[in-house]
Amino acid sequence: MTTEAAGRRRWSGVAIRAAITLAIGVAIASSLPVHDIVEAMARTGLGTWLFGLGCFAIGHVVSANKWRLLIRASGTGVAFPHALRAHAAGLFANIWLPSIVGGDVVRAGIVARHHAGLAAATGAGVADRVLDLTSVLVLAAVGMALVPDASRGPATLILQLGAIGVVGGGIGLWVGIRHFPAERLPDRLQPPFRRLQQVFRALSKAGGSAGVAAALSLGVQAGFVGLNAWIAAAIGIDVPFAVWLLAWPLAKIASLVPISLGGLGVREVALASLLAPFGVAPTLAIAQALVWQSILFSTGLLGGIAWLTASRAR
Repeated sequence: MTTEAAGRRRWSGVAIRAAITLAIGVAIASSLPVHDIVEAMARTGLGTWLFGLGCFAIGHVVSANKWRLLIRASGTGVAFPHALRAHAAGLFANIWLPSIVGGDVVRAGIVARHHAGLAAATGAGVADRVLDLTSVLVLAAVGMALVPDASRGPATLILQLGAIGVVGGGIGLWVGIRHFPAERLPDRLQPPFRRLQQVFRALSKAGGSAGVAAALSLGVQAGFVGLNAWIAAAIGIDVPFAVWLLAWPLAKIASLVPISLGGLGVREVALASLLAPFGVAPTLAIAQALVWQSILFSTGLLGGIAWLTASRAR
């Protein structure tokens, strides 16, 4: 496939996801009073929104350092400012590339091009993503254990599918890369694949670094749950914190399905469905999810600006 054809295919995918995002938005607007949603969003207030933006940004600074820790555990050094700039570019890419995988590819490519090998950045990125998704599943499982069975709604199915995807996909990818015979690949792909296998073996032996990274991942994701619960309280959603431990992680898992731009629309519908059994009005759930999406998108845009500014300065 030529570069031009690949570019057309990539942008056609973006157009399709944009159309799906618009269709979901139209469906929400036609079935719920938009005025009530906007009014609920406004209750957040500028101060609360800015605080949420700052906390979310701090969480991603920690996440960038976690990724850097895994890169170093694979045997390749990278300075924290470099990892942070690449992570910021990945956040920007998450806005329009499919799911979070697109952003991971972007940040790995930036670090690989300037500071580390592609194998180290990619292997550490896979480990980083598996840790994050596992942390989300752990939080959701804790929330499910704390809420009544009758109030779980679609949560059980989403948790089961998420667990199958993360555990099955993560283990399958890890085992497949480590044990697949490199000799079966074309000659030009064998050296980079062997390097990737070396990275995965190094990460498998890095118990201390992996433990620290897992703790950081769980802490960041739990912090995001708490931040969402705090924003929800400002909007007027009054449910126990255990409900947010269940609903927010599962809504995040649902938003990873690569059918919309940055999960927009999918996260809102999923969160409304998950909170409905607990008596939360759909307008309030949609409003809370949109406020959170505005923080996600704003952080991504700021990350893109920071990366472009730093790139030009260099």
